[in-house]
Amino acid sequence: MQAEKLILNNTAIVPPTPATQQAPSAYEKIDQATLEYLRKKHAWITEPLFKASEAVKKMPFFIWLDELEFPQEFAECAKQLFHHSATFPKVMGLMLASTPMTENHMMPFYAEHAFGEADHHELLMQWMLQHSIIQQRSDIDDVIVTTETNACINQAYQLAIEQDRAKWVLTINCGIERCSNDFFKAVAPKMHALGAGDNYFDIHVEADEFHSIMGLEHVQPLSADSVRGRHLIAKALEGVSLWASMLHSWIGINYHPRFDIKGNLVKT
Repeated sequence: MQAEKLILNNTAIVPPTPATQQAPSAYEKIDQATLEYLRKKHAWITEPLFKASEAVKKMPFFIWLDELEFPQEFAECAKQLFHHSATFPKVMGLMLASTPMTENHMMPFYAEHAFGEADHHELLMQWMLQHSIIQQRSDIDDVIVTTETNACINQAYQLAIEQDRAKWVLTINCGIERCSNDFFKAVAPKMHALGAGDNYFDIHVEADEFHSIMGLEHVQPLSADSVRGRHLIAKALEGVSLWASMLHSWIGINYHPRFDIKGNLVKT
């Protein structure tokens, strides 16, 4: 049963019940053998993506994150993250709603992902209220979303409109969700260390790891040297670039990494 909400001064307060503090997992457990099998089977795309995502983890944002001393220093990131988190399931819903009849077998896949993400922004909202990052829910409407955050969101809208299954899976699931997993793997323990740990951050460590690989079973392996393969790799790496640029915009750094077709960092 969903915890009752008390509305006070336009602020929703959710009692700290076990249901809200430790939500049950909505994701399957993926064993290491399965992960390695999919990674090797799709090395044409996983090798450049993994190389690029590893480079992102060494960028200035993660140095900044490691030096945080108070959760309130994460305020601007949280506000921007809310807009990304609130929009993401809507884009997935568009992908689902626009699925052509020939692709109907993908509808459960899109629906599961959208359902898994649907309430995450509300968990973040409660965390921001709890730590006085915003004083009331309507404060989030005052936030000016960065150009880079909008660019990352807009790429997902572009892909949903195109309805190219492989391009969607490889860019959203394998690219951006992998980077998201790395982000939350860094943020979740940091917040616990600062006494501000929360299920919102914790659940994404598991959720994004699941999302980042579950789509590979819906994509046919290609040659990295084929025209189609190069197009797909380039689009997925574009997603990694947009994600990294977005993170840095949250902390006021003009940082726009670019990768070559093999996933090597070539420009910032």
